[in-house]
Amino acid sequence: MSAKNKYILCTIIAVILSQGKSHAQQYQTTVDIRVPFVPSPTVINGKPCIYYELNIANFAKDSLRLKTLEVLNATDSSTIFNVDEPRLKSRVKRLAISPKENNLILPPGSFAVVYLEFNLPSKNTGLHFVHRLEFDLLNGSKTTRVSIKGASISIGAEAPLIIGPPLNGGPWAAIYEPSWLTGHRRVFYTINGTARLPGRFAIDFIKLDNNGRYAVHNEDTVRNWYGYGNDVLAVSDGVVASVRNNFPESSTLSGYQSPPVENATGNYISIKIGNNQFVFYEHLKPGSIKVKPGQKVKRGEVIASLGFTGQTTGPHLHLHIATKDSPLGAEGIPFEFEHFKLSGSYPDLSTFGKKVWMPLVKPAWVSKERPAPNSVVVFDKSSKQISSH
Repeated sequence: MSAKNKYILCTIIAVILSQGKSHAQQYQTTVDIRVPFVPSPTVINGKPCIYYELNIANFAKDSLRLKTLEVLNATDSSTIFNVDEPRLKSRVKRLAISPKENNLILPPGSFAVVYLEFNLPSKNTGLHFVHRLEFDLLNGSKTTRVSIKGASISIGAEAPLIIGPPLNGGPWAAIYEPSWLTGHRRVFYTINGTARLPGRFAIDFIKLDNNGRYAVHNEDTVRNWYGYGNDVLAVSDGVVASVRNNFPESSTLSGYQSPPVENATGNYISIKIGNNQFVFYEHLKPGSIKVKPGQKVKRGEVIASLGFTGQTTGPHLHLHIATKDSPLGAEGIPFEFEHFKLSGSYPDLSTFGKKVWMPLVKPAWVSKERPAPNSVVVFDKSSKQISSH
C-alpha cells in the first residue's frame, strides 16, 4: 500500500472513530422516579379521576431543583396532566426538612414524594401513562436543565368498589382535602419495614344541623355534638376481621389528650368485604361495638356508635378501605357510594360549624360516586337497616 493510500485510510478511520464518539450517549447519574402503588380510578362530580404518588430519589452528586412534571399518554405522548413549578411546590413533600427549606430542591441522596390527583380523559380503562420530569442540576454557579422520562404505569381495569351508607340520614359533612399537608391523603406509616398510605381515600363524617352547626349549646361537651352516638352501619356484607372496644373517651374536648400514633384509631372495627378489601370504622364510642372477629355481617346492620376516641378533634366517623387488616399498615383504595343526596359544600372551611354550607340550587341524588372534598351529603333513610345480633 502506498503512503498516500495509507494516509487516506487512516483519515477515514479517524473520521469514523470521531463520529462514533460524537454520537455516543454520555451517562449522567440523575434521579430515580417510580410509582409504588396505582389505585383504580374513582368518580367525583361525574368525572373519573386517579390518585397516586410519584417517588423521586436524587442519585446525582449535585443538588437539583424540580421545575415541571407532565403525565403523558404513553401511546401518543399527549399531555394528560401538567404541573408547573408553583403548583409542584404545593404537591411535593421532601422528607426530613424544616418548613423553611425549599421542598423543590433535592440535595444528593434525598427523597421526595409528589402527590397527584387529576381527572382522566375518559372512563376507559387500559390507559398507560409515563411521566416527564424537568429539573435543574445545580453545580456551583452552573445550572443544567435536565428532562427525564419514566415511571410508566397502567390504569387497572377493575371495577370501582361500590358500598352502602355507613350512617343514616344527615346532613353529614364529608371532610377531606388532598392538599392538606397533614391530612389523611398525605400521611405515610411505616409498618414492618414498608411505608404505606392507608388514608389515601379516607373520609371523616361530621353531622350538622340545617344551620351548619355540629353541636348544640356548649360544643366542649362531647355529647352535645349531633353525630355523637349515631348508629354506624355495615357498608357491605362481610366478615369482621378485627375490633378494639376498650379505648377510653374524654367527655369534653378540653379534657382530651391526644394518644400516640399507634392508638390513632381509637376504638375501631375492620370488616373484610372482598379479596384484599377491608373497611375500617374508627373513633367509635367505648362499649358500643356490637360485633366480634369472625362474625358475618349484612349490609345495613348496626355495628357500633359514633364516638370520640383516638386521634381526633371532635366526634366523627373515620371511614377508609385498605388492602390488609391493618389500620396503619395497608394501602388505601378508592370506594364509591351506591347513592347519596348532594346538598352542597364548604369551599371555605373557616366557616365550618359557624355558617351553613354553600347549597346547591337543586340538591340531587347521586349514584356510584365519591363525595367531593368537604361536600355535604344525606344518606337515604329508607335504606334497609338490619338490627344487630
